[in-house]
Amino acid sequence: MKKEKIVAIPAALFMTALLAFPAMASEKIEEVTIDINAVLTDSDNLEVEADVSDDGCYVDEISITNEPNGDWNDDTKPKVKITIGAESDYAFSSGLSKSDVYLGNDEQKVTSVTRSTSKLYVYVTLQQISDIDSEYDDEDYDLDVYDLSWDDSYGGVAYWEGTEYAKKYQVRLYRDGDSVGSAYTTTNNYYNFCGSFTKEGSYTFKVKAIRGSDESSWKESEPKDVDRGGAAAIYANRNAASAYYGNGTSGSGSQTSGSTTGSANGAWLRDSNGWWWCNPDKTYPVANWKQINNVWYYFNQSGYMVENQWILNNNQWYYCGAGGAMVKNQWVQTNGTWYYCGTDGAMLTSRMIDGKYYVDKNGVWVQ
Repeated sequence: MKKEKIVAIPAALFMTALLAFPAMASEKIEEVTIDINAVLTDSDNLEVEADVSDDGCYVDEISITNEPNGDWNDDTKPKVKITIGAESDYAFSSGLSKSDVYLGNDEQKVTSVTRSTSKLYVYVTLQQISDIDSEYDDEDYDLDVYDLSWDDSYGGVAYWEGTEYAKKYQVRLYRDGDSVGSAYTTTNNYYNFCGSFTKEGSYTFKVKAIRGSDESSWKESEPKDVDRGGAAAIYANRNAASAYYGNGTSGSGSQTSGSTTGSANGAWLRDSNGWWWCNPDKTYPVANWKQINNVWYYFNQSGYMVENQWILNNNQWYYCGAGGAMVKNQWVQTNGTWYYCGTDGAMLTSRMIDGKYYVDKNGVWVQ
């Protein structure tokens, strides 16, 4: 019988042989691209999904770090933590930072990252709730804008109407067909351009509605033709218009149905016919003026606040502009004619305004 010969290999030599064949090094992940999709459910709960397009890693977990106890506010920006795992034979680079993490939505922002070799924790601030789509949105919803117009009070405030589906608007001013300044984004249905009326010309504005990634087509207003003096008058109203519209609200536009401005003073209320004021004793002003929060408003024979209308009171003319507030210390344009309302709101007649402009006995600016 043939015997097998067994040869003993010294341990040191065996280890040397093993070291001659090193383990395969993990492939480094130097950057990560994440596509994040957020949607609101019927109950205003936020659902977030994420996906990575890079080899060697996957989304392991998603959590919302600032979820409210109740419903989301429209201006809140949700914050999420996304845990990304590395597959076998892959590892995250030790130099990977937030600048190496890319998002598919420009409205989302990476705020910080932490990592180990096998896990990457990415902290992201999403777009505000009002810009996030709802899963119950009708696929055929209308984002149209319409009824584009210029205000009569200040002359340079653009107005438009939009549908309930619009989350925000983009608006741009044009003079003689050329754009003036940048395109501006607003959640209101108006924009104050008074400060851009710096010369004569034919002014128009364009506006479009936006909801998430959906946009309406641009709509253009009718032209507003002003000469040198008309442009100067509108420009002179810029500070008054900014004071009125600067906080993003205007007159009744800042009220909600049944809201109160102070329990001791009364409350603004609204129905299908318009806005009216309810006094603490449940009465309301009729065919009279009412000072509310240091602003004068006029209420007609039915008790509703008037807007964009001249009021004759004690042989003096007063103008209630957009939002119903009495106009003071500024020019008013109605039916193409300019008038000036003084410190007490009364229309001025037969005098010079600012030493430059003369208004006749009817209050009309003589050009």
